[in-house]
Amino acid sequence: MPDSLHYRLMDAKERKFRLHKAERRKEELLKESRKQERLIIQLELQLESEQLDVDKLTRMSLANLFHTILRSKEEQLEMERQQALAAALKLQEAKQVLTDLEAGLEQVGNDLTDYRNAEHEYEKLMAEIESVLRSESSSSANLLAEMDGQISDQTVLVKELLEALTAGRRVLTSLEDASASLEKAENWGKWDMLGGGTISTHLKHNHVDDAKQYIHNANRLLLNFRDELADLKRSVDIEIEISGLLKMADYWFDGLITDWVVQGRIQKAQDQVLKAIHQIRIIVSQLQTECSVAESALAGMRTKRTLWIEQCNLD
Repeated sequence: MPDSLHYRLMDAKERKFRLHKAERRKEELLKESRKQERLIIQLELQLESEQLDVDKLTRMSLANLFHTILRSKEEQLEMERQQALAAALKLQEAKQVLTDLEAGLEQVGNDLTDYRNAEHEYEKLMAEIESVLRSESSSSANLLAEMDGQISDQTVLVKELLEALTAGRRVLTSLEDASASLEKAENWGKWDMLGGGTISTHLKHNHVDDAKQYIHNANRLLLNFRDELADLKRSVDIEIEISGLLKMADYWFDGLITDWVVQGRIQKAQDQVLKAIHQIRIIVSQLQTECSVAESALAGMRTKRTLWIEQCNLD
């Protein structure tokens, strides 16, 4: 393998590093520029206010006459002028800082133009070196194949963990919505038991209907969550039922006993939902941890592979 290929790769790596550095610097400068622009607007308003105070004291008025009689007008005027001057100096300094930031952005723009192809050049040379390694040395080819296999397996694991995590979060969201609706239904149910009447009964059942829809959706999402967990050789056994809440009886035979029965069923449904939320949260938390660990391991594998190729003996 020609030595020049290694040096070209090192040069491309350096250019790629400078490209990423320039991109980060651009973001920092843009952030600081926006901050400085907001500061300049504030200082301009402050200077305008201070100048108005100076103008007020320099015009003849009853207040000026009062200050003159007390021999304090000049002192007050001097103080206002000093405050206006301080505001003007701060404004001037802020504008200079903004000018410097804009100059920095211009320089970064030039760097980004100079290194715009660095990423492509680096990847092209890495592919060229890989090709040489695979053709020249069976041991190098075998090691590359082994690393690629590990990376491929880890990539699949990360993908499966992310899919399971996403599915679990969707179930959790639907269950939390159901719990919120049941809590509202339970509150209206308490009012209903105290003689709230048709309106409270109607509102109670509206929230129960919402909860039914959320739970139906959660049970549907659970099917997908089970499939995703099965890919990871895991399982979850949760199902929630919220039917049969005596809605018609509650309307037609409104009374303390019926209200009490309905309230009890709402509370039972809430208990089921909260239990399911607790179970799902535990699983989702575990998946989140495992996903972070798996992603970190995958990044480490890719970094190890890249460094190995960069440091290969090119003789």
